[in-house]
Amino acid sequence: MAAWNELFLNEKFIAVLPQPEVFKFVKVLERIFPDKPLSIWDLCCGAGRHTVLLSQMGHKAYGSDISENGIIHTQKWLDNNGLRATLKVADMTEQAFPGTTFHGAFSWDALHHNTIGKINKAVENVYESLYDGGMFMVSLISTKSGSSFHGKEIEKNTYVTEEGSEAGVPHHYFDEQGIRDLFKKWKIISLVEIESTYIETNIDFSINPFPYTKWNVIV
Repeated sequence: MAAWNELFLNEKFIAVLPQPEVFKFVKVLERIFPDKPLSIWDLCCGAGRHTVLLSQMGHKAYGSDISENGIIHTQKWLDNNGLRATLKVADMTEQAFPGTTFHGAFSWDALHHNTIGKINKAVENVYESLYDGGMFMVSLISTKSGSSFHGKEIEKNTYVTEEGSEAGVPHHYFDEQGIRDLFKKWKIISLVEIESTYIETNIDFSINPFPYTKWNVIV
């Protein structure tokens, strides 16, 4: 997906602040596994904001992303702050760190950028990589999202737009049953649909400060 590589060359598409949900998820992992440091995988790490956070929190941080530019940016960010992490350029369907077992993993606003078969493969990789009792947190866009169903439908609930910054990038939209099917092998700890209703908006997507309707899941 060349589009991701190009996006991470443009600073306006690089988020700097970590999501508070990710910080809180790591604190949950720390309560479950009290002996630090923990091994935690940032799947589809993008430009590295959460990989950097993991390292700052004193954990063994792992970050993988299909974008080489994203990984380069992450490494520079780590180096500039005297931090360490294990990084790899890898597609979400790949087992990026074979032989490594994780206490936790997360994927924020990324896993839905694929066809459902490849998303299932990515989730299976995480499943096979966690310690007993390990947890996975993921955010996924909902079929109720105001941005849903734009572009050409290439399979049920998966669309590819031909214009804009994400041209050529698939977006798979989930309803509740789709979430349950995706995580049928897992124990669902938290399944939350965050609904946002856009009454009026005329803000470019790249600088929009508000979230779309999405699912937040911990399994």
